[in-house]
Amino acid sequence: MQAANSTPTPEQKPEPPLLSPEEVRLRTEFYLQQRIHYQEAYYQNRVKEFDFNSSTMLVVSAVLMFLSSITSAWSASADSALLAFITAILPAFAAVVAAFRSLYQWDRQASIYQDTWFSLQEAELELEDVDYIDIDDYMMSFPGLIEKTETALQNEASQWGQIWVPTSIDPDDS
Repeated sequence: MQAANSTPTPEQKPEPPLLSPEEVRLRTEFYLQQRIHYQEAYYQNRVKEFDFNSSTMLVVSAVLMFLSSITSAWSASADSALLAFITAILPAFAAVVAAFRSLYQWDRQASIYQDTWFSLQEAELELEDVDYIDIDDYMMSFPGLIEKTETALQNEASQWGQIWVPTSIDPDDS
């Protein structure tokens, strides 16, 4: 009881902070560049790629159906077995392209990556504008920045079934 109320002796020095404000600032800037901005660029590139793939397959399918319609109209007036065959086969190719597009679900993947990109943008708002932030404010903002960023990335990874959460085994169940 007396030890709790006693004043610190000169031998007991308060512990210095783990990092200096300058070190926290440097780590924050490094984290922004190497973790957040790198991931943002990755997600933007993936969204562009998936949007392009989805749009391309949609256009290819539409062109095949258009050609099928033109060939069908032409084969009605021309008595050609080849045109009848092409008229029959083009919708099948269009269906294959549409099935391929559905199988890969590029729109869904682009949506997931777009949502993660937005979450990273939101996490970056945890930090004030780096041009105007006081060096001591880095100490307050850095943990929140890391937490929001890692949560956003973990949420994206969990969409793909890559997060495994171990369950505890109760010895009484056996």
